[in-house]
Amino acid sequence: MTSSQNDLDGTVAVVGGGVVGCFIAYRLVSMGVTVTLVEQAGPGSGATGNSAGNIQPASGDDDAYKIALGAESLALWRKHLPQIKEAGRIDYREQDVRYLYASINEDEESEVRRILKGVQAAGLRAEWVDGSTAREIEPRLSQSITGGMLHQDCIQMDPKLFMAAFANAAEAQGVTIRRQVQAVGLDTTGGRVSGIELQDGSTLECSSAVLATGAWTLKVMSEWLGYDLPVEPFGLQKLHLGLGTAKPLNCAVRWNGVNIVCRRDGLVHAGSRFDPAGFDSQPSPDTERWLLEQVAEIIPGFEPASVENIAAFAASTPARIPLVGRLPGINGVYLAVPSTDGFLMAAALAEMTADLLVNGKTHPLMERSPLAQAKPR
Repeated sequence: MTSSQNDLDGTVAVVGGGVVGCFIAYRLVSMGVTVTLVEQAGPGSGATGNSAGNIQPASGDDDAYKIALGAESLALWRKHLPQIKEAGRIDYREQDVRYLYASINEDEESEVRRILKGVQAAGLRAEWVDGSTAREIEPRLSQSITGGMLHQDCIQMDPKLFMAAFANAAEAQGVTIRRQVQAVGLDTTGGRVSGIELQDGSTLECSSAVLATGAWTLKVMSEWLGYDLPVEPFGLQKLHLGLGTAKPLNCAVRWNGVNIVCRRDGLVHAGSRFDPAGFDSQPSPDTERWLLEQVAEIIPGFEPASVENIAAFAASTPARIPLVGRLPGINGVYLAVPSTDGFLMAAALAEMTADLLVNGKTHPLMERSPLAQAKPR
């Protein structure tokens, strides 16, 4: 491969305007790179805008490595959020939240204690609390809770408002955002990318391209470049529950794979449940019923005043390891695709990608990424 400096001779094109693509564009411009971001709808209109807006290390069945990676990304979020907030000029309802990872039996307690060990090893603030202490924090919690991890290093925000603010901040920094523009291919004449082919027949010339295409990555890589990569759409369903006259929850709760977090706008986000329909995911009465059952079982004292069912999708990768780094075989093409924890991982993926492009520095994650073994058909 050529050195990364050759990839900075002109414009860097970022394809995909979710939180990962916007963060990459934002960081590259701050490092002196000319960047154009291409987004087929608007920033945050896809998976990002329908997420919980959680920056929450250890949000799934993560091992110690992934938890440490999440902690790294959280630190980067905290570093950049003040400037984004100032330049974005929109209140995106950011808040620090405490998450109780609840357990109601010995098997669940063993798993939560495993997560606690990884969270503490990553230097994050977390402790074990017994059931009575948990109910002192939030009296509406179930009497069946025997204990849990109180994870106090999490941030939550309104993802749609955040992306509106982030787009403002990115443009103020110097990013050119081309909205309502669909990329349909890459010009890779001579084994190097030279442009992004657009649906209107024009080409955006570039010296390198970063594909932050999320759930569409398999389709994009197969149709544009002839690569088959292990990433697919991962359907997700979730609920927004109205508080009505009820008090906000004193802590967020994670139980049975479901996050329940109270937003500052009076809605409670509860989700997600996997939907095998992927791109065709639609709000399901069965899923709505199941999610409401989980909320009622772990927080029986909370009765929602309203229910909105939301269907969305994210990217799914093997072992939830991101696809990040240079694409082998074609000069100037980079990928930055998280798995189902894209909001959390956006800051870390942006830093890795920018550092690789500008400084030629390879993050250790890139050696573990499935992208490292990618080959054309």
